[in-house]
Amino acid sequence: MGTTMDDEAGEFLANVEGGIVPVTCHDDVLRIAYIYIDEGLWDGQSVFDVVEKLHAHGWSFGEGELRFNRTLDIFYLAQIAAAYYRWTSQLNGDDPLTFSDFDAFYTAHHALLHPTAWRSYYSTTFLTQPTTARFYRMPDLQDLPDSSSPLCLPRDNPVSEHVLKLPRWAYTVGRTRHRQTLLPFDTITNIALCTLDAVLTRLHAAYPSTPSFSELHARFWLDEYYEPPIAESKQEALPTNTNTQLEGEEEEIPSFPSPTSDLSPLKDNREAWGPHHFGLNVASGLYDIHSLEAQYLAQVSSGKVVEPEPSKPVFFWCGIPDGGTAFQALQRGWQEEIGSEEEVEFLAAVAMEETAGLGAGAIKMDELDCSIRSYILLAVMQAALVKNMQEREHFLGELERRMVQKGRIGEERAGSWVREALEIMLPYVRVWQGEWPDTEERGEMLRRILVENPLLFARWKLSPVMKQFAFDDAKVDCLGCHTAYC
Repeated sequence: MGTTMDDEAGEFLANVEGGIVPVTCHDDVLRIAYIYIDEGLWDGQSVFDVVEKLHAHGWSFGEGELRFNRTLDIFYLAQIAAAYYRWTSQLNGDDPLTFSDFDAFYTAHHALLHPTAWRSYYSTTFLTQPTTARFYRMPDLQDLPDSSSPLCLPRDNPVSEHVLKLPRWAYTVGRTRHRQTLLPFDTITNIALCTLDAVLTRLHAAYPSTPSFSELHARFWLDEYYEPPIAESKQEALPTNTNTQLEGEEEEIPSFPSPTSDLSPLKDNREAWGPHHFGLNVASGLYDIHSLEAQYLAQVSSGKVVEPEPSKPVFFWCGIPDGGTAFQALQRGWQEEIGSEEEVEFLAAVAMEETAGLGAGAIKMDELDCSIRSYILLAVMQAALVKNMQEREHFLGELERRMVQKGRIGEERAGSWVREALEIMLPYVRVWQGEWPDTEERGEMLRRILVENPLLFARWKLSPVMKQFAFDDAKVDCLGCHTAYC
């Protein structure tokens, strides 16, 4: 699969890149992206590389306030990639597209590519959020084309236009529980349901065609991705396969990966502490989303519990370590840089609840467990209020030392991590004029900062081509987005 870059295409690119031929409309940018993405789908970070190239030349699919909106521009690149794979046959097409095929290609897939196609996928409110403009995010109205089925396998007929929305949210809730055990199981569940209710209710009010909140539906997916903790002695050991890593080391992974695998929250547990890769996991066939959703719909229709259908065959990939499907999915834009609104609201509310028990007044460093991210961020917020620079530096230095001591981050990155977080906090806390607020106001400010700056969660992996500091822990030996098992 791919286009054939003939002389006509090369001449066209030379003319537009040289400013000889003006780029004046959506279709012009689409034609350029059609050529650029040919090489991108087989090399580098694909849609993430191509968007940088478009922006470097001053081109964007957006107009007005949507100009250079990163999510919008990558969305159209992902749509081109989806159309490529539909034109051929997933990864196995025999007839490569040529530059002269563009008009026929555009006509055949006009529904995916036309100038207002984004309105079927993104709400205006969500797309125009500053975070959505800066970082690539999944649509909030329906899934990207074909992204709910495993790559390189026959596509499922979607049971709904946004079948991934609740599973993705439930996955984040489940991983959050594995990452920390500070809050009780029921508390995390209640936070998850309340924040989901608020987000979906707002969305349904603005877009009545979207599903309204259903606690039954939400709990169905929580049950799949989020099991209550059980005594470690009662857990059954998972059968494992040995998987060879790129560096040559060996890692054990579950033979039958499952969203309900109850992984212990150890700090070196890759599934618990690595970035979220839900979209890549779906692409690799780890989760049978459509069968599970069909099971739920059957239960609702019949009013009784429906046993799941026999599992589909388990596919054992070879390669890095999933036959390369996760990386191909990444190149197609199936993995976000920042999560959905319901995920972000949930994580921010969890952080707010975690810090609520620390009491009023200034917090002493000895009171903080620096293995907990929300505590670390609260300490940075407090440091931002310290006017005496010498005192502030001493406080931050002690925070860095404790973070390293707890194994949260490497010594070489601790200083930059804390100071990057401080730069984000400073504009928010100026309103307090150096006075530490009460517990409720402090918690609400932390929640607001996290909602507006969700990169502080470090739950999603930023594209390496972005010149943006990543607030990851830098202790997990993750293979980036080359594997779905991180």
